Amino acid sequence: MTYNSTALRKELENFRLSTGKISKGINGVGDIWGDGNYALLHVQIGELAKNSKAVIESGERVCSSADRYFAVADEDV
Repeated sequence: MTYNSTALRKELENFRLSTGKISKGINGVGDIWGDGNYALLHVQIGELAKNSKAVIESGERVCSSADRYFAVADEDV
């Protein structure tokens, strides 16, 4: 049985890059948007970033666990 987590790790990296672009973009417009709506959006993007980090960390743990599991399953007994 052969498995590796390369595809999942690639998707996690794409997700990380996408959420990073959103955060960076919102932070970049802070200089021109100084109203209450921006403040609310900034808080919500902060929550998105925090939740995204949790998803990425969980995904990394899943990938590592799956790699270890399949490495053991591939061993000749």
